[in-house]
Amino acid sequence: MNVVLSIEAIHPPLAGIGRYAWELATRLPMQAEIESVRYLSDGFWRELPRIDQPTNTDATLAGPMPVVTAPARSSYKSRIRRQLGQLPMVARLYGKLLPILAGRQLNSVPDGIFHGPNYFVPKTRLPSVVTVHDLSIYRYPQWHPKARIDRMRIAIPEAIQRANLVLTDSMATRDEVMQEFSLGPDQVRAVLLGVDEVFHPYTAEETAPILHEFGLQPDGYSFFVSTIEPRKNLLHLLAAYRALPDALRQRWPLVLVGGEGWQSEAIHDEIEKGQREGWIKYLGFVDQQLLPVLYAGCRLFTYPSWYEGFGLPIAEAMASGVPVLTSNCSSMPEVAAGAAMLVDPADVNSIRDGLRQALEDEEWRSVAKARGLQRAAELTWDACVRNTVAAYQTVKAS
Repeated sequence: MNVVLSIEAIHPPLAGIGRYAWELATRLPMQAEIESVRYLSDGFWRELPRIDQPTNTDATLAGPMPVVTAPARSSYKSRIRRQLGQLPMVARLYGKLLPILAGRQLNSVPDGIFHGPNYFVPKTRLPSVVTVHDLSIYRYPQWHPKARIDRMRIAIPEAIQRANLVLTDSMATRDEVMQEFSLGPDQVRAVLLGVDEVFHPYTAEETAPILHEFGLQPDGYSFFVSTIEPRKNLLHLLAAYRALPDALRQRWPLVLVGGEGWQSEAIHDEIEKGQREGWIKYLGFVDQQLLPVLYAGCRLFTYPSWYEGFGLPIAEAMASGVPVLTSNCSSMPEVAAGAAMLVDPADVNSIRDGLRQALEDEEWRSVAKARGLQRAAELTWDACVRNTVAAYQTVKAS
């Protein structure tokens, strides 16, 4: 089978859709059923870019490494793309030209299948698969720039109409896509995402030297990692943490890692207030090679997001052997599969009570760690890619 993969989303630092596209791009060529993989970006054939990967965390633990925190920095190309994409006229022009350019390239391929891992399928005679990661622009348009909403509300329906098969990251998103676009169960398939092998438990002796550089102790903090934006529900998380007894907050401060996102000014104001009061540490961007240590060293991973297509940090935390608190809605219960403390993201008291139990209840914590490791072992990138290839085969056979 010959595959053409769209790779516009692959640019550093890898996260979310970029991580997904990268895992497909690097693992598909190793599958026995795949004869060749070609990469398409912005309507042109490309080589796969070089991405520095956090593949040797154990080596990092073995020797000193300078700890650098700073605002998240993406590549020059991705920053220009993002800035231009927020201009309505540029977004409309891009939305019209890209399908034409990509379609011309694809129509020159004699045999194969096209996969758009980022909501996009051009007009092409090749059988096509598209991945729709979530429908947040339909459920919560207030969380997105207007130009993105306008562009995606054209691109997503067009991609779904052109695709032979739609993939989603979870059954929850599959149900949403089927309902929103009136699709049958044979037209949408859920393929769960995976966890990188660098996320696994470390001992306190292994994590202590690096945590010390951040002013942290093993088992001495709660942890959150993601872009700082409204969808992650940080205002309610911070309010719930503030409502905990002061002794609890001082014993286990809340550590936040993530770059500044869309509409995050009010969130950063609250973060700064908590930092002045001594119960929040905001580290900004942290080298990806250090994230496994920060996960494994925490007392509790907190992620009461409003909405997720999958929620990859939940899986990464479970693989790291730490208890997880997350939301009782969207895809998050499905990903946690009974291993996490589930709370109502709209109810600050529910989050507060969940935090307190998850921090103090040793019996629950022991069960959560064991169940989390068991669940995370089921969520691998190899399984994701194998299931994706199986989806390709159904399209080729139809």
